[in-house]
Amino acid sequence: MRRWTPQRSWRLWMALAALIATLGVAGYLLASLVALLAQPPEAWPIDGRLFLRHLAVLALLVCAAFLGYRVAAALSLAYTLDRNGLYILWLGNRAVVPLGQIESIESGLNAPATGASPFASVAYLSGPARLPEGREVQRFSTVPLTRALIIHTPSEAYAISPQDVDGFVQDLEQRRRLGAVQQLAPGVEAGRVFAYTFWRDPLARGCVLGALLLNLALLGALMVLYPSLPTLIGWRSDPTGAIVAMAPRYQILLLPLAGAAILFLNVGMGLWLYGREPVGARMLQATSVVVQVLFGVAALTMLR
Repeated sequence: MRRWTPQRSWRLWMALAALIATLGVAGYLLASLVALLAQPPEAWPIDGRLFLRHLAVLALLVCAAFLGYRVAAALSLAYTLDRNGLYILWLGNRAVVPLGQIESIESGLNAPATGASPFASVAYLSGPARLPEGREVQRFSTVPLTRALIIHTPSEAYAISPQDVDGFVQDLEQRRRLGAVQQLAPGVEAGRVFAYTFWRDPLARGCVLGALLLNLALLGALMVLYPSLPTLIGWRSDPTGAIVAMAPRYQILLLPLAGAAILFLNVGMGLWLYGREPVGARMLQATSVVVQVLFGVAALTMLR
């Protein structure tokens, strides 16, 4: 089975340059934060501006993760053929196009396609776009649709961009003439590396996002209020509400840090558990939300 590599385009190099720049800025900001926090806890310059710097580092790391994923997907994109189907590969995923369902092959698409996400055009073109007649074209291409190879089936079209277009088309036509020996089901077989099924679950994804936002809100509120807090704060109280233990004010930041640790632990366990017990994985993420609320209540109790 021959492996056909896609054409390289400026999209990949632009995404790679953006990834390097994003990692560079994030590394610089992270190094400056580490230098600040290397001081004794009592001397930490904790305030709203420091929280914004933390938030900027987090945003840059998320952006770098997205760019890294797109670059890796573009670099791993490939097309293979056998007697039964055309297979589009990237990052352990495989899209299957049965040869028996291919109606025609078109070089370039003249009709405009709409509805594609701008994020799906980073490094390469992926995801669905809608044609004027209502059909969808699934993009797995490194070049625009006007220059891509369009594979038409009864239900939808596929846009690909093999480097040797003539050789690919010749091989594809030869295999179509031979006829399939096995009927394949069209669709995408998701790889397991990135746990797509977990992240595509609306409840699990929503709970993770909600818990993260609650955690950041608590951390931000505490860092904004931190300069106005007394040096010592009430850390424990008895059933009557009387304070029985005091602690340095920086220890109040342990609440959002503990919440973040529980969130990451539950996400990791959810990723491992989802394939066998999706309900349990969802419950873990819902627990993360409850934990963030409880830590928020505990912080309010200490600051009252």
